[in-house]
This record gives sequence, C-alpha cells and structure tokens, in this order.
Amino acid sequence: MSNRYALCQPVNATLGSKKEKNMIIKKLLFDIWYRFAKPPWMIDQAQPDLIATAEKGEIRGPTVLDVGCGSGDNAIYLASRGFEVTGVDFSAKAISIAKQKAANAKVAVTFLTLDAAKIGTLDKRFDTVIDFGLFHNLGDADRRRYVRALSEVCVNKGQFLMMCLGDEAGEYPVYPKRYPPTVSQDDIRASFSERWKIEWFRLGICKVHEKFENYSSLLTAMTSTK
Repeated sequence: MSNRYALCQPVNATLGSKKEKNMIIKKLLFDIWYRFAKPPWMIDQAQPDLIATAEKGEIRGPTVLDVGCGSGDNAIYLASRGFEVTGVDFSAKAISIAKQKAANAKVAVTFLTLDAAKIGTLDKRFDTVIDFGLFHNLGDADRRRYVRALSEVCVNKGQFLMMCLGDEAGEYPVYPKRYPPTVSQDDIRASFSERWKIEWFRLGICKVHEKFENYSSLLTAMTSTK
C-alpha cells in the first residue's frame, strides 16, 4: 500500500485490530515527520557510540542488520567500513531518504521498509544486529516480540549491539522526559534473560541535531546463545 493510498483510506476500512490501527497511524506520523521536518536523531552522521565501537574492532561481520535504521547514517557508515549492511525501518519515507543518502555516498546498502517485529521474515541471517534508538520506544509487549525476532534473525553466537537512552548520567545528563523512557541495565537483563549473553555495558552519548540537547546513552553488547 502506498502512503498516498493509506492517507486516503479510513483506518477502519483498511485495518482490523486496535494494535494494527495504532501502528499505521504511528507509521504515517513518522512519514510526515521525515517528510516535513527533521527528527532529533537525524544528525547526518553515524552515532558516536557506533563509531567508537567500530574503531575498536568490536563489531562482528561481515553481515550487519540495522533495525530502526531511520535515514540510514549508521548503516552507511558501516558499509563504508566494508560491512555488508541491510537497514530496515517501518517508515517508508525514512527508507527513501536512506536510499538517496547511500547513493550520494556511493556505498552499497540494502534498505527495506519493515517493522522491527517482522525482521525474522528476512531471508538472511546476520553476524551482527544493531539498534541505535529503537528499543527504548517499545512497550513491554512489543519488546517481547522484538527480542524473539532478534533471536530469529541473528546467527548462532552472533552479536547484538544496542544503544538506548540510559538512566545513568555519564558525561551527559539523563534524558528528563517521560517518553521515550530511559532504560536501565536491569531492564535490559530482564528483556534479554533468554538466548542472550550480555558482554558489556557502557555509558555514552545519544547525539541529536543542534536544535536539541544530547543525553546519556546506555550501550550494550550481547551474544546470541540460541
């Protein structure tokens, strides 16, 4: 379904459950945000936490999946370092921007419009999956679905690297608002208690563009044990 078609249809006519209705509304809102404004996380460069981790040689390859890739900056950065990268996001407009950015940068990245909970349907398995800013936006039920999908899409002994808004102040302050909520180490341990081994936690920076304030991040690396 194209965005134009979806905008012209009554939600009740196209979708059944309350969850489905909420999801299409959320997608449309993000598409509008990407089309007419600049989301805070759209900084036109890779996140500093990702760059630091890559420069330490701590990202396993060659294949990487970027879930919630947005406008593609992290995926494009990793592709420029020689990784074979796929980026997925539920916003069709974000994916359109990402494809254009990759073309401008002359790097090869596969970008797909796909919900995070459906990454297990991809016909490929990945050595590393990254999530820079998605997990903290999910409610409990969506987190459970997402974690199951991560287990399906990651190879055995594969890596998951995740950056969230952290609940501890490091060099930067803790995000003060109620949404999206900050995430603690205990939150992550609880969500990934099965099929994952946490390797380390680090405090870093959740960088946003100049109209907003940067906040403390919690970076987590874990290994699949399925």
